[in-house]
Amino acid sequence: MNRPLTSHLTSTARAPSAALRILVADADPEMRRLLGLVLRGDGHEIVEVADGSALLDAIAALVIDGAKAFDLIVSAQAIPGLPGVSVLAGLRSRGRRTPFVLMTGNPVVQAQATRLGAVVLDRPFDAETIRRAIKRADALAQGTL
Repeated sequence: MNRPLTSHLTSTARAPSAALRILVADADPEMRRLLGLVLRGDGHEIVEVADGSALLDAIAALVIDGAKAFDLIVSAQAIPGLPGVSVLAGLRSRGRRTPFVLMTGNPVVQAQATRLGAVVLDRPFDAETIRRAIKRADALAQGTL
């Protein structure tokens, strides 16, 4: 978890022990709370959103408002307004290599997300599983996996 992630929205390398800025998108407030507890407990900065519109707004703020970039995105597939894999595909089609963890049980969507370079999680999962997914997303983004 302490390996640096490159902020692929700004191309700025992170310090080796720096905390990550993670965007978490899930319609389930309990899931957002649990993910936030685990990731904040690991020292990361978490921004939580509940739907596809808010997810796009958070990403757009990077370009429009010059907001601080996200080092990683964790998104459920089933978020209102825009499926998580559509956000992933949109980022990839624009050359954005931001590490992405997609939570879905749908095998077709899992395969699509994997082809797009995301790490896929199927529920249920525990704290160690999400930590491993973040490490794996880092390795994929760095080209070391």
